[in-house]
Amino acid sequence: MGSLKTFALAGALALGASAATAADLAYPPPPPPEAPALRGTINSGFYLRGDVGVGSQSYDELDIKLNNGPVIATQGVTSFTTVKPDRSFAAFAGVGIGYQFNNYLRFDITGEYRGATANGRDQLSYNFGVPTNQTNIYRADVATFVGLVNAYIDLGTWNCLTPYLGVGVGFANHTVNGLSDQGINQAVGAQFGNASYAYGDSANKTDFAWALMAGVSYDVTSNLKLDIGYRYLNMGDGPTIGLGGANGLLANPSSSVRFKGIDSHDVRIGMRWNFSDPSCCGPVERPIAYAPAPTVRKY
Repeated sequence: MGSLKTFALAGALALGASAATAADLAYPPPPPPEAPALRGTINSGFYLRGDVGVGSQSYDELDIKLNNGPVIATQGVTSFTTVKPDRSFAAFAGVGIGYQFNNYLRFDITGEYRGATANGRDQLSYNFGVPTNQTNIYRADVATFVGLVNAYIDLGTWNCLTPYLGVGVGFANHTVNGLSDQGINQAVGAQFGNASYAYGDSANKTDFAWALMAGVSYDVTSNLKLDIGYRYLNMGDGPTIGLGGANGLLANPSSSVRFKGIDSHDVRIGMRWNFSDPSCCGPVERPIAYAPAPTVRKY
């Protein structure tokens, strides 16, 4: 009987020691949740873009030649001035491909087609036996293809909006069609004037072009951005267009008209599709760090 009590007491002591050792161990920590994707970053990669817009287009100077020389140098011409034109409406559409290097720098190559009307006017006085004042009104359709290489600096993203600045260089190919020259001359002291007409052939020229841009893009989805911006576009000079086929003072084969310093103030809207997998806009979220459970000791 004494032996049985001894064995029972030894077993109880062994179980108690095991329980105490187990109490010294920490509870296993809960499994960590899946780490949320970081937001507010843009992965590098290629993108496509498409844009449409409108502009206020004009030119700096109406260059007119008579007999291959300045009008004022023509015998009988006593005065000659050109009137700075009003700006006219332009519309354009374009596409492009680009590459986003990092959060702040991207480049793209764009091509666009734009159409506008060029208007101009000059005033001259001449004396071919009778002193006469004349006004010539010019009108032409200008179609231009513009190719640019552009660089942009993105200035950071706030609430899905990313402002940016940009610059572009390239070329502009101008095609001028339907040039008309309507002249109204009035002899000094006469009651009524006479009309004269001249027309120009189509002409084409390519010149250097450059642009300055500013705007803002909005993250519609993780890959698609809406882009709204302003652009100043300088497209160089238009072609020289010969005048002929009518009875005006400037209507002879050696007369010509050229629109110089063509530029435009544009507002454009477009979309950019990024082929990489950029995350959406918003603050950067970090995974939550879980501390291990405290060690519990029981005595």
